[in-house]
Amino acid sequence: MATAPENSKADDVFAASPQQVNILVVIDTEYVKAHYPPNSSISSPDKPPGIDHNSQFMICTGSRGAVTGQGTADLSFKANVGDNVSFTGVSIYDNSDDAVIIYGIQYWNGDKVFNQFVPNVVTRKKAVFPNPETSNGLPPLQEQMTFATYDAKVARSGKENFYVYFALYKLSDDGQSQNLYGYYCWDPQIIVP
Repeated sequence: MATAPENSKADDVFAASPQQVNILVVIDTEYVKAHYPPNSSISSPDKPPGIDHNSQFMICTGSRGAVTGQGTADLSFKANVGDNVSFTGVSIYDNSDDAVIIYGIQYWNGDKVFNQFVPNVVTRKKAVFPNPETSNGLPPLQEQMTFATYDAKVARSGKENFYVYFALYKLSDDGQSQNLYGYYCWDPQIIVP
């Protein structure tokens, strides 16, 4: 009688262990501004208007299976119950001109797969950034920086469509400050087997 290789038990334990799924959202703010008027005075963060799927680009790592729509606004990824899912976002300018903040994930349709999403902030004392005094940015400089994600644990199996809420901040005419342009949302999905 044949026996399973010794490492198959370890593989089974690893597969059952919680996994981290990371979603990076990049927003083409020029597209949003060209197609949607500023709405900071007529909209609230709780009820942002939905937008089409032409300005959002999502990249997923850690999915439990094939990811469809990688690099688009129509991302569909897989996770297991107990996995942690984190969203973070930036503008196509890496928030240096216009800026984007992901501030909410809201259930929309289907099975309610996620627990409540919460903000998670991490401060690195010596985060690196390019050195402006050199031609290639190296060696980098280090400075304290704060990084934010929006996180939840997968609570149950199913297929959930949800809204991703983001705030867009437009670079002001003085080129030094960023002011609220509007709140927006769109709807990707998750599948939990």
